[in-house]
Amino acid sequence: MKYFGIMLSVFGLDTVTKIWARKKLLLGGKTEIIKNRVYFRRIKNDGMAYNTLERNPKAVLYLTGGLIGWCFAAFCMMLTKQEEKKHLLLPLSVMLGGALGNFWDRIRRGGVTDFLYIKWKKAPIFNLADIAIVSGGIWGLLASLWKR
Repeated sequence: MKYFGIMLSVFGLDTVTKIWARKKLLLGGKTEIIKNRVYFRRIKNDGMAYNTLERNPKAVLYLTGGLIGWCFAAFCMMLTKQEEKKHLLLPLSVMLGGALGNFWDRIRRGGVTDFLYIKWKKAPIFNLADIAIVSGGIWGLLASLWKR
């Protein structure tokens, strides 16, 4: 049950920060947080990372929905049967919470609210769900390697 709580907490935190961003930040606007490094910069992302597939929002919706369904099925199997994979439940909970946050935003708003920007090479504008997805993925990979 704690894994569902983690998943819902990540989802809730992401949702609250996106609501805040939509209320407080101008679309396309830029607010400096750390001089010449970190900014609030709100955009609506109709695609995936780096606006991939932005011209085909239905494909993005189906693709992300399918991936979330597949990950959730794997998560449920790990919860019930696969003792040797239990070390992946926590990172997968974090990833699924983030994925559900972006999926919910996509369903409700037709795109994802991104609002964090770190000025570094070709860094994308992102949100807390993206952080959860990437950090959960790295955590899961490291946990798998550590387990071997």
